[in-house]
Amino acid sequence: MKTQFLALLTIVLFSCKSNSQNANVDDVKSALTEYLVAGDTNDVKKLKPYLHHNFRVTLYDGKKDAASILDKATYISFIDTKKFGGYTRTASYEDIQFIGDHMASVKVTLTSPGKPTLKNFYSLIKTKGKWQIIQDYVTLIP
Repeated sequence: MKTQFLALLTIVLFSCKSNSQNANVDDVKSALTEYLVAGDTNDVKKLKPYLHHNFRVTLYDGKKDAASILDKATYISFIDTKKFGGYTRTASYEDIQFIGDHMASVKVTLTSPGKPTLKNFYSLIKTKGKWQIIQDYVTLIP
């Protein structure tokens, strides 16, 4: 009887953790999807809530063997003036890793016909119950 109780308790605990993990995955994907759609449509008003106050974009250019960093204000201005964004991309979520309950790292490939394929590594932070992107590390796929 004691063994059966321990087995049942273990199953219940694992299913609770699994459900919590699934909720986090869904919440992270939802935040990233909203972020991507806002950029794709150059909608700064919808974009801003998903950007952490310390947000930045780090772009690695393999042709130049160099990295560029854009702060939040510059990135927002690029979206607003349509220097970035303006076309729909398809996101393929390849890996989501959680660091505790408030941090996540997500690997995504972004594709759009006639545009370069992007490999992005997003860092997200959950504050006040809401996931925000703090870093978008991106590189072009040759």
